[in-house]
Amino acid sequence: MKANKRLLIISGALTIIMIAGFFFYSQQSDSPDHTPVDLSGESVSVDTVNPDVNLSEAPSEAVTQHNAVNSKSIICESMKASYGNIEEVKKKEKVEIRFVNTHKKVDGIVYRLRYFLKDSSESEIPTYLVYKENQNDEDILTEKSTYKKGKLYNRIEKSTGEIIHSEEAINIGLEQDMFLHYENKVLKDLQGISPLPDVKDFIECRF
Repeated sequence: MKANKRLLIISGALTIIMIAGFFFYSQQSDSPDHTPVDLSGESVSVDTVNPDVNLSEAPSEAVTQHNAVNSKSIICESMKASYGNIEEVKKKEKVEIRFVNTHKKVDGIVYRLRYFLKDSSESEIPTYLVYKENQNDEDILTEKSTYKKGKLYNRIEKSTGEIIHSEEAINIGLEQDMFLHYENKVLKDLQGISPLPDVKDFIECRF
């Protein structure tokens, strides 16, 4: 009987110790300051356990910048769709030609026609230049005229020949405040106050 009582007492004590240990471990696990421990006994940071813990906390500046880039991209694509064809733009818009550069081969000779607006004290002066390429591929100024096209400029411009390269820039809009630049009739860049009905801010695009 004494042996049985002793066995019961020992069993009861072990049960109490196991319950107390389980309760203590549960309290430690639920604590907000609990730090995970790996099998080697060294502390492991929460960021290591969950590297994505802060990914949802993106700074508002980054979100704003991302939206601004997307918005500009959409506007630029819309502008390109509306003004990508220079010939169509000239038909639909009030256009001011800012400069023209054309390399053209006529009868075996390469000419460069250049038109631009030259600044003066009173106003901008339309200026027309014709360069002729010599055997050393050097451009020699052959004709210069102001306000209207010279005879050689007119003849080369109207003659049939091979266009080697062309470049043209124009202004459009009621205030002529949108600048469009084309190379070989392809829109390369634009800047100014957008003439699109739903966009009236300054815009700058490169293509």
